[in-house]
Amino acid sequence: MDAFEYIGYSTGHYGKSRSAGVTLQFVSVLSGQSVYAVFNADLTRQRNTAAGKAGALLPKGQFRIGKRSHFYKFWLSTGLQMPDRLQRFYKCMGKLSSVLTTGAVSNDRFDVHTLQPLTLSAAEVSRSFSGHKEGTIRAQAGHKEGTTSGHKETAPAHESCGLQPNQTTGVSNHGNKVIRMCGNKDTPNTPSPTHRPPHEQSVDEWLEAYSSN
Repeated sequence: MDAFEYIGYSTGHYGKSRSAGVTLQFVSVLSGQSVYAVFNADLTRQRNTAAGKAGALLPKGQFRIGKRSHFYKFWLSTGLQMPDRLQRFYKCMGKLSSVLTTGAVSNDRFDVHTLQPLTLSAAEVSRSFSGHKEGTIRAQAGHKEGTTSGHKETAPAHESCGLQPNQTTGVSNHGNKVIRMCGNKDTPNTPSPTHRPPHEQSVDEWLEAYSSN
């Protein structure tokens, strides 16, 4: 099972019918693959206000959704706090970066019906990261043996932030949503900078990069 990190979003009109929607961008923490998910959304004003008339386009990045929409159901599944109004999701999109997600991907696109928070038991998390760490150690050992004599390589120390279960989900007997232990900046609609592909990083390097977004 792959895990994906949210890195940003955009709004627009898609397809031959120019349907309005919001696109969420993700990146795989294992391979670095970029994928996206498109949700239906309304990009026009619902009523007349001082800022504009009903039916006029909302400012760039803003959108409205209903409680029956797939986007609303997805957000609800993450356990994140809802905005005070359904047209104000744009103010808190950055919160999605604190939750790893998974789902069916085809041609770099998520099936939004399958998109959901990554839920793992503590044992599964331990096995996954232990196996990844062991592979990294073996690779580093092989690299060290192939290094010419007299050439000393050092790596900067990294602080591991790690992961912790989301205790608000009510699924403690079945698994926990994987979230960060460290705080994250709320930067909606702004992709995170990428340095080294996740699959080339050690566990500590990946966790540090993941927590610094």
